[in-house]
Amino acid sequence: MLGSANGAQRASLRDSTVPVANRSRSLVLAVVLAALLVSLIAVPAEASTRPTVRIPTLATLSVTAAPRYWWPEEMFYLSLVNCTRTGGWVQSNGTCKGYGSGRYSAYVAPLRHAATMSDLVSRPYARLMATKNICTHFYGGTPIDRMHRAGYTSITNWGENIGCRTASYAKTAVLASHLFFQSEKSTNGGHWRNMKNPAFHWVGIGVWKYGTQVRLVVDFNA
Repeated sequence: MLGSANGAQRASLRDSTVPVANRSRSLVLAVVLAALLVSLIAVPAEASTRPTVRIPTLATLSVTAAPRYWWPEEMFYLSLVNCTRTGGWVQSNGTCKGYGSGRYSAYVAPLRHAATMSDLVSRPYARLMATKNICTHFYGGTPIDRMHRAGYTSITNWGENIGCRTASYAKTAVLASHLFFQSEKSTNGGHWRNMKNPAFHWVGIGVWKYGTQVRLVVDFNA
């Protein structure tokens, strides 16, 4: 529409019967309209060069081993996951009923602890989530991205469970997270399937507490 109006205005300037003052005003108006048209055309080009906001990329997260401040809680979690995995059932007080019996679910061989993966993958990510007060599998990439950055480039079969709790004691939060994972038996939820997957043989475990924020990261792999 701007183009059509501008063209009509230029045609009227060629009419000799229009007074000079009116022609001057018309000329000024034409210049203004032309400038407006140019500015409207230029805006999209300028907008396309504006920076966009992106989530953190892989390069923003470095691989740094996290200290084993909550090693006892990590070993406690290993006992919990292997209780459930071998067909036992973790009680509300943290004890295991029927370890290795296959009584409460099909027996699956217990997981072996991957200490180096815990140091380089699971615990650093638990620390990051606790200190930033976030709960996601995908900050700075996917779980397999974190494994690859730590040197586990041949892993193709993997899974990850995370627990995010507010608690005064890390052990309390770890138990609560596991009881939630275990409760998914009735729905065959993703946490339950990871714990019972016979294709997984190793597990990295990371626990970190920051204030009252407690994060548990469990990385399963073959």
